[in-house]
Amino acid sequence: MPQQLRQGLTIIAVAAAVYFVGLGGTRLWDDDETYFAQTAREMYERGDWIVPWFNQTLFAHKPPFMYWMMIAGYHLFGVGEFASRFPSALFGIASALLVWRLGRILYSPRAGYWAGIILSTSLNYVVIARAATCDAELLFFCTLSLYVFVRATAQRRVLSGIAGDSQPEQAADAEARSELVWLDADADRLPSWTSWMLIYAVMGVAVMVKGPIGVVLPTAVLGLFLLMQNRSRNSTIVTRAVDRWLETSTPGSLRSRCLAAIHYLAAVLSPTQILKTIWQMRPLTAVAMVLLVAGPWFYAVSVQTRGEFLEGFFGVHHFHRFTAGMDNHAGPPYFYLLAICVGFFPWIIFLTPTLQQLATRLKDPNLSRPADRLVIAWFTVWVGAFSLAVTKFPHYVLPAYPALALVTAVFLDRWIAQAQLYVPFWRRAACVTVAVVGVGILIVVPIVARVFLPGEELLGLAGIPLILGAAVLWRFTERLQIERALYALTGTAAVFSVGLFAVAAVRVDQYQNTPPFAAAIRAHNPAGDARIGIYQCFRPGYVYYCNRFVEQFWDDQRAQSFLSERPANSFLITTLGDYERLKSTLPPEIGVLERSPWFLKTGETVVLLGDKSLVVARKSETQGSER
Repeated sequence: MPQQLRQGLTIIAVAAAVYFVGLGGTRLWDDDETYFAQTAREMYERGDWIVPWFNQTLFAHKPPFMYWMMIAGYHLFGVGEFASRFPSALFGIASALLVWRLGRILYSPRAGYWAGIILSTSLNYVVIARAATCDAELLFFCTLSLYVFVRATAQRRVLSGIAGDSQPEQAADAEARSELVWLDADADRLPSWTSWMLIYAVMGVAVMVKGPIGVVLPTAVLGLFLLMQNRSRNSTIVTRAVDRWLETSTPGSLRSRCLAAIHYLAAVLSPTQILKTIWQMRPLTAVAMVLLVAGPWFYAVSVQTRGEFLEGFFGVHHFHRFTAGMDNHAGPPYFYLLAICVGFFPWIIFLTPTLQQLATRLKDPNLSRPADRLVIAWFTVWVGAFSLAVTKFPHYVLPAYPALALVTAVFLDRWIAQAQLYVPFWRRAACVTVAVVGVGILIVVPIVARVFLPGEELLGLAGIPLILGAAVLWRFTERLQIERALYALTGTAAVFSVGLFAVAAVRVDQYQNTPPFAAAIRAHNPAGDARIGIYQCFRPGYVYYCNRFVEQFWDDQRAQSFLSERPANSFLITTLGDYERLKSTLPPEIGVLERSPWFLKTGETVVLLGDKSLVVARKSETQGSER
């Protein structure tokens, strides 16, 4: 079997196993999955491909691409959890393959292969590839735009002549003995006009996935990379002034390092270079292509909603989210560096040697490649931009993960070729880190489960694959069987992910409140004319699983009026504490039909209120049928 086919099939097999096993085994999770899946369903049932609706109200959170993909899943599989998550899993596999192809061009065939494996088994990436959200699709199109940029200028060269390919694999046929490679001479050329059109068209689709960041941040990545390529080596007035200041205030080596950094930044970010780079990137073509791809839908939704969608989409969910904390998710500037340490597990264990090797290549002109500068620009733009934003979620920087996967894969490529490259201390520390995480899960998870999920202390067993995997990893690395060690780590990551999301998550899922309450409402109201309200404990899952309009109340009077108007078919979901406060003012026939601990909240109970006679009637019917 040809090497490329074997690599591609391996990546597909690993990714498919991790993403599709148990994909529909849990109900949708509040809040994001239920919001988006219900919006897609309401568009699907309305036959409306333009305006996103949630709970029969305009939903201005996201553009329609994600909803369109879910609607396609509903057509294929019917409305349900698997269909809602299917597009993310599919795009998750596609992105892994895309990074594999990109890695082959930027570095080497083996580095590309391991980049695809690393990305497909990183913890946060697995979460997103199994979730009914738009992040897997955004990552794919942002990565595709950079791939088109690289592919447009790369040239085919014989493998044995590629600088930086530590151990090229030999192939029998002439075509396999050469590869598309992106060297300095290629990176110094700009894509053709038609290639720029394709790049910006892809970004236009990314805009349809998640909005302006689909074009702003990938363009910023390319812009920063080109600035790094085109940097001026002439000292400027600014650097000379800083030079004089540092002479009197900074001693020795620190002074020289500061000077080098300032000279470099001043050269990269000089106004002349910035203007030149912007023009090289054909901004008019960018505007034209993005408008051509995304413009028709934005115009149509603006007309149909009289501008309301655009006001909510750009004003609230972009500008306000960037400048103010939303959904109780603010964080410090270093939030994403910490999040990546968790989200890039287990491959984060190679962070130290990866950064050391990258620094060595950057210092040596003979080793440095434009790929390194592209990866640095890629990571810097995504993490830097969202670190400045006030609202922070771990998945916001997911499009930077391909850059992390690529640079880590380069280290692994070298390590396979030179088994002694990784010093014993750091090599053993990496194995111990995996084992410590496994032991931590084994100890901490039962303690947490005892508080939030009593009776589910066995969830801590999810750490066992990591402990066993660390032992196998140690064994192979001590014998310097590096490739076997990396396959063992891949298997460990895959088994851990499947155990976490296809086994442990199923146990956690049974404690969700929303699906059981929705089922109870249907059971108590077989006529299907239920009025449903929620007081002080709204979750979008109630809308999805009831698939009816759900009224939200935030004051006592409105909640009381809702139950008093038509008590026979009215249901109110609230907390036990709020019910006790309202109890004396409610009609006498209103009582608790169902109750359950609030999912993952201690000391709170959620109750379903309705006509207590419904319970008596239901019991009578059940007893009669048993007789």
